[in-house]
Amino acid sequence: MNKTLLDENNDHPLAESFQRVNVISEDYLRLAVIKQEASQSQLSLAAYIHQLEQYNQAQQSTPPPKPPLLKPFSILDAKVSDFVAWLEMISIIKLATVLGEAAILIAFISYLFSIPYQQQKKIDDARNVLVDQKGQQHSDGRIAALKTLDSLCASNAGLQAPKAQMVGIQLNHCHKLFFSFESFHQWPFQFSEHQGIDLSYANLDRANLAKANLEKANLKGSNLKGINLSEANLQGANLQGANLEGANLEGANLQGANFTDAVLHGSFLNNANLTKANLSQAKMHKVQALWAKFNQANLHRTDLYQANLNRSNFKGSDLYKANLQDSSLQSADFLDDANLRSTNLKSADLSKASFWALHQLKRAKHWQSATKSPNWMQTIARPRSPRLRIGLIKSADSTIFKAYELGMRRAANRRVEIWSLLSASGVQNEAQTIQELIDSGIDAIVLSPEDPLGSISALEKAYQAGVVVITVDFCFDKETAKDMVFACFNTNSLKMGADSAEHLTQWASTHLQDQPLNIGVVDSAEYERYYPNYQGFLKGMAASAVKWREISSVDAITRTDIARVKEMLSENPQINILWGGSNLATEISVAAVEELGWQEKVKVFGILDLSKDKARMLLDPNSPLQSIIDQAGVKIGYKAVHAAVEVLRHQKTQYTEYPIEHRLLTQTDKAAVKELLTEANSIQ
Repeated sequence: MNKTLLDENNDHPLAESFQRVNVISEDYLRLAVIKQEASQSQLSLAAYIHQLEQYNQAQQSTPPPKPPLLKPFSILDAKVSDFVAWLEMISIIKLATVLGEAAILIAFISYLFSIPYQQQKKIDDARNVLVDQKGQQHSDGRIAALKTLDSLCASNAGLQAPKAQMVGIQLNHCHKLFFSFESFHQWPFQFSEHQGIDLSYANLDRANLAKANLEKANLKGSNLKGINLSEANLQGANLQGANLEGANLEGANLQGANFTDAVLHGSFLNNANLTKANLSQAKMHKVQALWAKFNQANLHRTDLYQANLNRSNFKGSDLYKANLQDSSLQSADFLDDANLRSTNLKSADLSKASFWALHQLKRAKHWQSATKSPNWMQTIARPRSPRLRIGLIKSADSTIFKAYELGMRRAANRRVEIWSLLSASGVQNEAQTIQELIDSGIDAIVLSPEDPLGSISALEKAYQAGVVVITVDFCFDKETAKDMVFACFNTNSLKMGADSAEHLTQWASTHLQDQPLNIGVVDSAEYERYYPNYQGFLKGMAASAVKWREISSVDAITRTDIARVKEMLSENPQINILWGGSNLATEISVAAVEELGWQEKVKVFGILDLSKDKARMLLDPNSPLQSIIDQAGVKIGYKAVHAAVEVLRHQKTQYTEYPIEHRLLTQTDKAAVKELLTEANSIQ
């Protein structure tokens, strides 16, 4: 072959073959391709290599001209540069170098045509994963597969995933193109709409999808028995004919959801938002739906036999021929034209329920047999916010409860009435007092629980009765409090103990100097809520690096335990410091020292709320009391009332923890004590 022939516009019959070889840089692969090309060209390997070398030499001297027929595609070439880069990444042949614009265009078109195939392959693979892992409770593969189907807007009707663990799964990423006249009447223009994933006729029996996002999901006819959908987003979801017996839907967003013909017997809908939901002909025997929102909901022929609907909101809802027989609807709201025509109210409890008209209730069936407030007619005639009653349970006649009560009374007004009840110590006495308040029709209870575990049963009863429970001086964890308590106010117990210890060691370094630091502890550890005070005290003492000894300790549960404190002091005369781990413990420690006449010998530090008497002690240099940790009881009582009112007025329903800053008050800082005397003088 002569060189002139090769230089003429690359018309050599082997030019394309040589180009395919030249783009390969890897030696082992290049040799394999050369052998293949030589065989296809019916040349010996040596002859093919010889002609390839001649061709390459010619190409180096004269660059190939651009094919004229492809020039019109130069603009398109620039637009597909990103696609070429993609091809370079996934291909072993650097196509962009040799194949030319036309070949790239063909490949690009081929790529576009392959997209549906690739998507279908992803869908098939995802469905295969779901089939393979249907018996597993924990499966990352199943979660990934469902997300893939959702993003590709592919259905998966008949999903089999009983007991599946998919907490927080997000299945709301399907957006399909949508063109309508309305699309151009908003800015920015909307040319797509969200569509929920299709999980119709699925089996999710006892699955856990708490906090999942299933907006507009199709769960029609699905088995959702015992499923956990607490705090999930099911807005606009289709649950027609689904079985949700015993399901947990507490706090779920169910706005506009379709529950037509669904079964929800024994389900939990506390704090759920069912605004504009369609519950027509749903079966809902014995459901718990306290504080639920049924605003403008469709409840045609809904069967709510023996349901607990206390404090629920039915404003503007349509309860035509609904069955509310034997249901509890205490303080329910039927204002804003809620429709009760032919609603069965036989033996329902409508105590303190709100109505917009007399005839509204009288259009219901068996309304006469329903329990109603004595003044229900007058309430309709003169509509206004109901008068609220908030009770304080005082487990001891101590300073802290007096401070709580003062704060609560300061927060009261003409529409808020404060009750105060002294309850004997012990879980059983506390439970009895709570029941008495429930029976009296109390709206809210403020208390410091006797025991983190023992008090739960009584507090749950209060919640079920629609009573708002606020705890002070102790906070349950969020999960425990969810169906029991609406708010808690608490100081940092560990830090209170540590701050008390810090001041104690500072005082000792000045006043005891070389004397031993021998401490008697009065800790009240029988009550678990006070144990963190002692833990903080130990932590603060350890941080000080001061040498000290815990000579002895006693528990302080009632005022009669003063005898035990005096006995401890008498048996351990080397004690020169008493530390009190609670209000009661510190109070009886001071009293024990004074009764023994050991004010000069023993000094008292501890947790103790400010009062007029305690302020005087701190201002008296002869008093054994040297410092206290004030828990801001007045502030807590004041804020507790406002929190309860917010819940009762449906302004807030989620459990909230309110941290309160404590105050260290000492004999050495008399100015701070005097500054707080105005508040202390109000606490009798």
